[in-house]
Amino acid sequence: MAVGEFLGMLMAFPTSVFFIPFVVFFLIMLVDLVFNVVEGFTADLDIFDLDNIPGAGLLLPQVLSKVPLMVALCVSCFIATVISFYSAQVNNNLFSGVTNLLIDLVSIPIVAYLSLAISALLLKPLAPLFDRKKAFAQVDYIGLKARVHSNVVNKERGEVVVLHQGNEFLLDAMLQDESTIQYGEEVVIVYKDDTSNRYVVAKA
Repeated sequence: MAVGEFLGMLMAFPTSVFFIPFVVFFLIMLVDLVFNVVEGFTADLDIFDLDNIPGAGLLLPQVLSKVPLMVALCVSCFIATVISFYSAQVNNNLFSGVTNLLIDLVSIPIVAYLSLAISALLLKPLAPLFDRKKAFAQVDYIGLKARVHSNVVNKERGEVVVLHQGNEFLLDAMLQDESTIQYGEEVVIVYKDDTSNRYVVAKA
């Protein structure tokens, strides 16, 4: 089978319903690996959050809420593309005309649900890897000593390095007044300014 013929079959209805979104989500996922753009737009969106929907566990696998959105969508659409491709081949060999079209239409929601269930099984072992609460311990930097990492720290900008339990953390820092602190000097982290999302420091 030629590549062009194979792609033509993928673009045929109903396989294209899943193949086109798969390509789009896959490209977005690749771009996100480099630029990390998706997280910024979806950080506050619980698209697959089913905890507050009664009986939602019967509709959609909850494990999909534990993995990144693009990964869940990409894997689900890929599996749906494979299922739809082979089911369409069988359908085309057995039926034709209106009957073929009706079966294709009915198969779309069935294939979509099956792909979600299968992708949930495949992604379940990977879910803990994407759980940020387990992957990263929250460190309270307030009161810790740090070392100035940038050329200077002033009221507008600066960076400091905190050594905590053998790990170094680079933080954005600033001062409350118009003074400056030079590279390598030791400082104490006073508090975090929520407006600028920087840590206010003072000379140790």
